[in-house]
Amino acid sequence: MSILVVGGDSVDGIKERAQAGGHGCVEHWSGRKTRDQMRSMPKDTEAVVVVLDRVNHALARRVRNEATRRGLPVFFQKRERQVEGVDHRPLDLMCWLDRK
Repeated sequence: MSILVVGGDSVDGIKERAQAGGHGCVEHWSGRKTRDQMRSMPKDTEAVVVVLDRVNHALARRVRNEATRRGLPVFFQKRERQVEGVDHRPLDLMCWLDRK
């Protein structure tokens, strides 16, 4: 199982926390490359984190829609701070990583 992080420059904090919580690997898409829009989400993804720095709206929307279709939790973060979940109730990524 892995966690997909879309956007942001550095995801070291998320990687360390995920490995400490036993979540396997963290895949990172920078969101700056045009071909990121065409990539398909890995099948073993268990959660998606969208870091709002440097992500275009189309990529964020596509990733959110695909994750929602698969029933995966989606976390929106702004520079390492928790913002909100898909269904407008707060989801704290770090609490989610710790509970598994």
